[in-house]
Amino acid sequence: MLGTITLLSVMIIISVVFTGMQAIIDSSLQSLRLSEIAESVAREIVELSSVHTLGEGKLTYMWLTLPSETKGQGYAIYLDNLGNGRFLVRVRLQTYQQVRVVVVPNFGERAVQIVAGEVKFSDNFYVSNKLLFPIPERLVNGMSVEGRPVVVAFDQGGKVYLGIGVIWGEG
Repeated sequence: MLGTITLLSVMIIISVVFTGMQAIIDSSLQSLRLSEIAESVAREIVELSSVHTLGEGKLTYMWLTLPSETKGQGYAIYLDNLGNGRFLVRVRLQTYQQVRVVVVPNFGERAVQIVAGEVKFSDNFYVSNKLLFPIPERLVNGMSVEGRPVVVAFDQGGKVYLGIGVIWGEG
């Protein structure tokens, strides 16, 4: 009887230790995935800012290739102004936040900053300082289409604004 209780106790302890180690490994992998997403967005911001501020366009956007979810969980990307032309890219799950990348993208003469709030360019194209994943489908011309994430630069009032947004119905 005592041997059975001891054996059951050892099995429970091993099970708890294994479950705890698996949770630590999953957390590390999730952190790595979120870091990769943040770094990808930061690279695109730097590239887009360079193209836009050195060019003549009033609106420039680049498609983002990002996963719709990470390990079955949706996530959100936030862009924040830090001042002095620096920006912070944050990626967040409901239970975990990864603050990852500080970006300094200004290559031109004009001031660059993150858009505050939401700017609509059309019914199927908006830009904000945050984007939630997965992006829901939307009806466009009577057809259900997926939204595609973009990083956007546009001119307004002598400044360049950067944001992250969605375009539905273009490909």
